[in-house]
Amino acid sequence: MEYIMREAVPDDAAQIDQVMLVISDKGADLERMARQIKNLQEDPQKYLLVAEDTSTGVICGSLLGVVFEDICQDGRPILLVENVAVLENYQGKGVGKRMFQEVERWGKEMDCHYEILVSGMERTGAHGFYKALGFVEAKGFKKYL
Repeated sequence: MEYIMREAVPDDAAQIDQVMLVISDKGADLERMARQIKNLQEDPQKYLLVAEDTSTGVICGSLLGVVFEDICQDGRPILLVENVAVLENYQGKGVGKRMFQEVERWGKEMDCHYEILVSGMERTGAHGFYKALGFVEAKGFKKYL
């Protein structure tokens, strides 16, 4: 299978929602998602990436990269990666690895010092994947508002 990595567009909302169901138990408001995708496109510090299967046109993976400023050390920004998901029948086929290569290319272009992500405690398969990509486990906290 061949995949292209590209920035999401508002028309991708329904397919991205299907991908997000891998990590969420509730579908999105598609109109709102389309507006959010448009807003992300217009913000140079955000990158909503999709992986598309070129043979079928199916969006099989997605992640969101956000660059945010840091005041520590030399003040280089940090890349936050969130909402990482790959459709189950595409897992283990290099899609996730290619997505991370692309978002890290972008992060380097944005002069990011390092990248961080948060993964649910129960997603142990994903944790092994992240470690294989070179991430190290660090303690983090999360609080819903």
